[in-house]
Amino acid sequence: MRILTLLLAALAVCAPHASAQGQARTKELRLLAAELPPYTFQIPPASVSETPGVDHGLVLEVVGEMARRIGHSGLVEFMPWGEAQRLAQTQPNIGILALTRTPEREARYRWLARIVTDDLILVGGQGIDVASLDRVRDRPVGVLARSGAEALLRERGFSRIKAQPEEWMNARLMQQRRIDAWLAPRLMVIHAMREVGGNLAALNFGEIVRPSEIYLAASKDLPDAEAEKWAKALAAMQADGSYQRIVDEYGRLQIRPIPDELRRRFAQPVWEGR
Repeated sequence: MRILTLLLAALAVCAPHASAQGQARTKELRLLAAELPPYTFQIPPASVSETPGVDHGLVLEVVGEMARRIGHSGLVEFMPWGEAQRLAQTQPNIGILALTRTPEREARYRWLARIVTDDLILVGGQGIDVASLDRVRDRPVGVLARSGAEALLRERGFSRIKAQPEEWMNARLMQQRRIDAWLAPRLMVIHAMREVGGNLAALNFGEIVRPSEIYLAASKDLPDAEAEKWAKALAAMQADGSYQRIVDEYGRLQIRPIPDELRRRFAQPVWEGR
């Protein structure tokens, strides 16, 4: 009886603390991400495992350190990229990693912090002229679905757009010569080709269409005070060298190819409990 009494007393002490933690988490910025390597990804990814593994990514780790500095839990939810964008555009208090800042997206989000600048580059297979987008206007071009690259091609009237839910699929299509060109950020091209065991030397790297500025963004109505906390955290990381250490770490990242037979599905689930 004495043991039971002590146990109940301990639970009574812990319960308010757990409740307070839960309340704090419901008030903090809800962070969403998708399988966008090397910016945000999981090992193993959802396309391989029913239970995806540890979170990784250049942008994810930078934002994780920003979160730590402002007292945020750092919890990031992975889901399909289109769903993450929909939630960030329609619900309050949502943060989204790693979103490219583009003209068509400008008014839809609050842009908190530019994490990295990549090149949006046109890549072609052997013998394909990728000196400019106009050279591949009538060819099949791979892009990430719901991306800035897809929006750009549709705006310019391209009709043979092959949009895929993840970039490794475009890498595989390039290997199989089922697309002639591919428009994506340079770092994503390199990671995706290595992920499928592809030969980067077999690609033609052509026109840099524009800078690809990768941001932590948020719901449009996020309060100024919350936005300023995140921006100041990144500035502090850049000043003390911790930002550059993360960038350098991902520059040395070793990527293990994932055989096609391990891919159990090609879409990410939307996780429950959010």
